[in-house]
Amino acid sequence: LGLRVIAVDDLSGGHLRNVIPWIRSPSQFVQGDVQNADFVASLFADHGPFDYVYHLAAYAAEGLSHFIREYNYGNNLQASVMLLNHALNQNARQGKPVQRFVFTSSIAAFGSVADASELPMTEKTPQRPEDPYGIAKHAMELDLMA
Repeated sequence: LGLRVIAVDDLSGGHLRNVIPWIRSPSQFVQGDVQNADFVASLFADHGPFDYVYHLAAYAAEGLSHFIREYNYGNNLQASVMLLNHALNQNARQGKPVQRFVFTSSIAAFGSVADASELPMTEKTPQRPEDPYGIAKHAMELDLMA
């Protein structure tokens, strides 16, 4: 498609050897943590402006999220908001707006269905997240709709 992709990951759940074979010029891999404000600012300054931001970063530990709440909300909500803010402010900083910000959520934002009449689940299914991970994902969805 001719797009230059900047792939970002902190590699906390993976290995560089699994990423490098998939990166082809002019695309690049940048190792960093989207929870780090200085990193996110430098990412936009050094590699932007971006046409699209496709945000996949998350720490999906639904069962553990009850015990690591600060990390969960920092990674899955605060970092997402920071990335979104940089995308929204790119036009003012670099003279070109981000055309599309894509946020990948999770089924955890829905929780369980109340009864079988809610199946199959759709985007209209009532959301009742059951753990901090699902709550963080749902909160970001609500922020994007605001």
